[in-house]
Formats: sequence, C-alpha cells, structure tokens
Amino acid sequence: MKLHVFELGSLKLDKNLVVSMSHVARVKNPHCENEMVEFPVPAFLIETEKGYILYDTGCHPDCMGEQGRWPVEFQNQVPFEGDETSNILYKLKELGISPDDIGTVILSHMHNDHAGCVEYFHNAEFIVHRDEFNACIQAYALHRYMDSYIWKDTDHWIKNKMNWRLLEPGDGDYEVQPGVTILNLGPGHARGVLALKVDLENTGTVIITSDAVYCTENYENEQEPGVIYDTVGWRRSLKYIKNTARTAHAKVWFGHDRKQFDTLVKSPEGYYD
Repeated sequence: MKLHVFELGSLKLDKNLVVSMSHVARVKNPHCENEMVEFPVPAFLIETEKGYILYDTGCHPDCMGEQGRWPVEFQNQVPFEGDETSNILYKLKELGISPDDIGTVILSHMHNDHAGCVEYFHNAEFIVHRDEFNACIQAYALHRYMDSYIWKDTDHWIKNKMNWRLLEPGDGDYEVQPGVTILNLGPGHARGVLALKVDLENTGTVIITSDAVYCTENYENEQEPGVIYDTVGWRRSLKYIKNTARTAHAKVWFGHDRKQFDTLVKSPEGYYD
C-alpha cells in the first residue's frame, strides 16, 4: 500500500479563523492588528491492491475571478492561490492516473477546499457523513451563496448521477479496506467530519485529521479554531483522535499546518509505504 500526498495550492485567511482569539486587543496592545496566514490545501491518494482511494479533492480550478465559482466577497475573505499544476486532475495525471480510475473518494467534509472537484470522479463511490451531505444539500436548496458549501460546485455534481455512501451519526468507525479506516468523528469543525487512519508497513500508522484539527496549536494547546460548528463536538473529536493516536502509536497529520506539511514528502517526488 502506498500513500501519496498532494499539495493543491493554498488559501489565505485571518488567523483568528484558524486559532480562535489568537489576535485580540489587550490593555498593553489596544490596537492589535489581525493577521492573514497562508495554509496548504492537501489531498491524499491511497494506492492499494484493490484500487485507488482518494481522500478529499481540493478547490475547483475555476474558483477565483469575476466569473469564478466562489462569490467575490468569499474570494476576498479566503483567497485561493494556485495555478494549472495545483488541481487534483493534474496531480493524478503526473502519476498516470485518470479520474475514472478512482474507485473510492472519501470526503472529510464538503467545504470549498475539500469537495471542489467532486464532479470529475464519475466512477467513484463517494463516502461522506450523512449530516454533512444534508447540510451541503440544504445550502444548495436555500441558495446560500456566502457559504463554505459552494453553490456552483454542488450545482455541477448534483446534475450528475454520482454514487454516494452516507455514514450515519453514531455508527462508529468504518473500514474501507484492510489498513484504511475512516474515523467517524461527527460534528465539530463542520456538521460531520471524517478523519482517516492508514496503516502502512514501513511508515507505520498515520492519522490524517483534515479540518478536525487545523494545526499544531489546535492539537497541542487544545485551542479551538475560529471556524467551528459544534464546540463540544470539536473537543470530543480532538480527544478521540488523541486517544486513537496513542493506542495506535500513530503519527498525526493536521489539516492545514504549513510548517508540518512542508516536512511531508509530496507526490510525484515520493510516497509513504
């Protein structure tokens, strides 16, 4: 089994959205300025004897610009930076893989930087948390444009006959294949977040948290992110990830930690096995 790491461009946003209350005015600093930080947009490909499993799809390549899929004000708040080499189709092509070769796509959740390219994987079974799927469909039906569930992305895949498997709340973890297990975290950062545990022969066990844990500060200091749906659920998820990592002696890869992500081997230069 091989685990490929993709870097699909980057986003910028206010650091208070990554680590809540990180820039707050105080008596000794009454004019504290906010700070825009940059973080990577990752996706992961698992190559197994039974086929390919893709974890997240990144942003759609046409997300930015006047005619972009993201509303202009959303682009101003969370701008995407990348070029033609930064999308999931390009990364797969570098490995000689077509989107039609992907048998399973796991969506950690359905926000703009994780589910932007759903429409390309016609042959895949998509696995997502039921509450997350319902939240995305609701945002679409209500035409909520200023939302992390991008209306135009949903509009493109909803017209296709996609194959969905919805994981139920409270169902527990789900083994996709031997050595590849979804951690069914439920509500926290979003309505329903799925982390991924991958057991590799030489690398050992890796837990990919996606946005259940943005970065080291969220994990080690237990500082909440600013973008959060359920605070109690987030803390429950963090505790579960820590306990699972301890039991499995696992490495933990955070969702958007630039410093950590820069230490990982990226595809096509290498992979983990």
